[in-house]
Amino acid sequence: LATQYVQYVFHQQATCAPNCRCTCRAEVNPTSSGNFAGRPPMPYVPATPSVDRNAATSTTRSNISSRGGSSSSSAAESPVVEISTSTATLPSSSPDATAVSANSDDENVATYRGGSTEASVCEPSPKKITLSTKAAVLAGCALAFNGGYVNGATLSGILSAENVKQASAAVTGAWTNSALGIATGNYAQALFNAKCIGSYMGGSLIASLCNPFPKPFEISTDRVSPAFLIGSLLLYASSSVASKSGGSNKAYIYLAAIACGIQNSVTSVLTSNLVRSAHFSGITSDIGTFLGQVIRGNSANAMKLRVFCCLAASFWTGGLISFSVTDALSSSSLLISAAFFFAIAVGLMVA
Repeated sequence: LATQYVQYVFHQQATCAPNCRCTCRAEVNPTSSGNFAGRPPMPYVPATPSVDRNAATSTTRSNISSRGGSSSSSAAESPVVEISTSTATLPSSSPDATAVSANSDDENVATYRGGSTEASVCEPSPKKITLSTKAAVLAGCALAFNGGYVNGATLSGILSAENVKQASAAVTGAWTNSALGIATGNYAQALFNAKCIGSYMGGSLIASLCNPFPKPFEISTDRVSPAFLIGSLLLYASSSVASKSGGSNKAYIYLAAIACGIQNSVTSVLTSNLVRSAHFSGITSDIGTFLGQVIRGNSANAMKLRVFCCLAASFWTGGLISFSVTDALSSSSLLISAAFFFAIAVGLMVA
């Protein structure tokens, strides 16, 4: 990869003027009195099968030979660069050239300016935590409990001055209610439910922006942690809005829905949809499907059946407890979920 990158750099630099005699041009005809006609592609150089990472960090210069285009042109005017298979650099006469070391991860970059070497090393690979299936399920159950808790707080209507009861961890009903609002001419209802749908979807969008290339059962701490930190701030804001407005401002529902969307997206992509911590319509359907298979002797999805039952029970328990807590603490009940998200974010940072 490093060798191909160097070849790409040479091709990019080969776009200079035809009469240019800098090192970015390759000599075509040694007897052409220094005229550089044509731009032949750089020869393919196979990469070294294995390179010592420590040795690659302190990049050594490649074999460079310079020869003039004719007897009248000097070597400085028409150098020819030969790239070795271990490392590749431009000659020190180049005023500003960049060489990439032959590292399999392309992490170490050395910059040569005016012949002096300034080694700058790219940031290391992010810290990653590998999850076992059991650990993923346990973490998913904790998050499912939190999802049920937040959903119960907004769905109970206790936080609303108008007794608005709206789910924040599921939007199946919101899709239908928005359609019914349009059908009956109740555009306020349609708009409210559309905002709930957009909020939940926006939470999933935020999670994917933080971790665009997830790998199943592998947590990149510097990518997942920001998602939970954002969720924590959103739940704190939700509690604040509900408290200051006395429940008249429905924005607290939207903010809670965004946080639930973040949570569900993170757990889904990191477990290949084995663990979903919100929006349990699909899980409910799967439980019935897998239960029927087990009854008829097909135990291929028995493990998933057990996992989904645990997740559903956790979500249900969170909703059960949220009623009493919300009734006692009102809007401050959402601060518990905000603190839970914040603890996860900090724990991943220091892991």
